[in-house]
Amino acid sequence: MSLPTLNELPKYELTLPSTGKKIKFRPYLVKEEKVLMMAAETKDANQIMNTVIDTVSACVTSDVNVSKLTTFDLEYLFIKLRAKSVGEKASLNIKCKSCEHENSYELDLDDIVCESKPRNNIIELDDKVSVQMRYPSYVDLKDVGDEEEMGFNILSSSLEAVFLNDEKINIEDETQESIKRFLESMTREQFKKVTSFLFDIPKVACDIDFDCVKCNEHTHIELRGIQDFF
Repeated sequence: MSLPTLNELPKYELTLPSTGKKIKFRPYLVKEEKVLMMAAETKDANQIMNTVIDTVSACVTSDVNVSKLTTFDLEYLFIKLRAKSVGEKASLNIKCKSCEHENSYELDLDDIVCESKPRNNIIELDDKVSVQMRYPSYVDLKDVGDEEEMGFNILSSSLEAVFLNDEKINIEDETQESIKRFLESMTREQFKKVTSFLFDIPKVACDIDFDCVKCNEHTHIELRGIQDFF
């Protein structure tokens, strides 16, 4: 007689900030939590992100490609997944900015929100050419390559299409060399228009204020990104 598989896992639902689409997910299990803890101990950002993507992929029960989610969708989803898996409260140790004493702080993960306001992703460069933008995923950012070329590579990963008069040119059909030539042919003003789209990416963040128990100095910090909530 084989051992049983424990627990009928509950299903939860949330709304993705970028699209408003509702998806369902289950809590992660002990085997998945162990892998997350091992990844956290490495302090390696790439390994942590790969593990987060794998864990979220295993837990999402809706038909969605997790690796294609925007950075803020994935962050929001992982935080809500963590809350339903190990509890809504996260115990943090935060250093005072004055005396560096570590203060205990209890964060309610259910209070964390991500507001994504509707935004026109079509940017007009001149009377003939427009570009269609998209927010990048962590997979896009992971493959940006050389630091000198990082800005161009992130930007090229965020281009979805180029409209030339009535013709639509899909970026996925173009080579990196062709995309780079297109970006380098822009004027400073055109380039600024395109890059401004990325400066306004929604974020999953939380403001924390506390008075240090040792020196009583008031400290304000912003938690931002998966690793701050890991």
